This record gives sequence, C-alpha cells and structure tokens, in this order.
Amino acid sequence: MAELFGMLDDEWEALQPYLGGKFTTQTFRNALEQHAPRVWAKLVERYGKGGKGSGNYYSPSNILYNYLNDKARNSLVVRRDFVPSEKGWGTGIVAEWEIADAVAPITSEEDKQFIEGRAERREHLFRERKAGLRRDLLRARKRVGLSCDICKSTGSHLPDDMRDSIFEAHHDKEPFSTSGERAVTIKDMALLCANCHRLLHRLVALRGRWLEVEEACEEFGFEIRAMSA
Repeated sequence: MAELFGMLDDEWEALQPYLGGKFTTQTFRNALEQHAPRVWAKLVERYGKGGKGSGNYYSPSNILYNYLNDKARNSLVVRRDFVPSEKGWGTGIVAEWEIADAVAPITSEEDKQFIEGRAERREHLFRERKAGLRRDLLRARKRVGLSCDICKSTGSHLPDDMRDSIFEAHHDKEPFSTSGERAVTIKDMALLCANCHRLLHRLVALRGRWLEVEEACEEFGFEIRAMSA
C-alpha cells in the first residue's frame, strides 16, 4: 500500500488540473487512467481492473478511495459528502472531495478580463491556483520574512495568525503554452498581496501581453505602489 501511495503522490500535483473544485473518486480514477497510465497499469496489475466501484471485492477504486482518505487525514483534501455515482460504477454513491486550500472560484472583473485573452493566460490562472502551491511558497518565504514582491507590504499591522491571509501566489514566468511544459517550483512563483495581485492581472488584460513582476515594477511600479498603498 505504501508503495502505491508513493506512486500516486508522484502524480498528485500533475493530476490536480483535471480534478476541478469538487471532484469524486470517479473523477480521480478517470484522471489517473488518462493522465497517469503507468500508475493505473500498476494498480490493475496488482488488483485487476475489476468493477469500477468498490463492489464486493478489493479493486483499484478501493485504493484510490483510501488514498484520498489519507489525504483528508493529513488535511490536504476535504471529504464533502457522498453523491450519486455515475451509471455503471458498481455502487450507488461515491465520495465527493475538495482540495483543502483551493482558492475561491474566479468572480472578479479583473480575473474575467484576464482570462478572456489567449489560452495560456487561462492556463496560468488555473495553475497559480493549484492547491499546495501557495502553502509551499509561504513556508519558504517565511524563512526570510513575508513581503509583497511589488509593494513590499508585510502585513505587520495584522496579528501573526492573520498575516498569511493577505498574500497570494502568482506564477511569474511566461505561460506554459508558449514556453512548453516544464516542472513548476516555488522559484517560479512571486508572492503578492491580494491588491497587487489583482492589479497585475488587470495590467496584463489591459496591455494584452504578459508582464512578469519585475517588468511590472519597472514599467508600472509607481502606479501599482500608489494604488496599493
């Protein structure tokens, strides 16, 4: 079991774009079959393809359910409820999950304008909201002190247990569809206060081209700092 969980962990981040906000065990299985076939083949080799639901015997779906339960115990996902399963699953209901630190859905006008452009902007926004990315960036930046990479705001006026809430992770590099697929690390991320983050998205939408944080600071830094002061 530990070996299989380790293999699933290796694919966890890569699978999240295919899970959406709330997802079911079925969704997770489908994503694994399509986008991590090596791991799926290992599960089938050990337990057989079997029925899609848990049924009356152990199957790959049981492993996936137990894996997500383990993520829930570690506060990485939340088990929301049991919902009706798709036809042919083999069981009437299936667990529904949600990434624990998923960012709220896009609602702002700035974000709407941001994603109206080329496909890579949409991909950027989706990826920068991946669960775990913000958490890992905050953990790394706390070692040197939290501050916004644009306005330098530290949130020092807030209680320690609230400071994290003003910061967001922003993917600073050129979008994936134009630069090709590559591994994403926290070195690719900028830490921005929520105000500067939204302003930067607005600037990208207005200019119709990508702006990295450094360029935004040079070209529009005064404007951003003034508006976020």
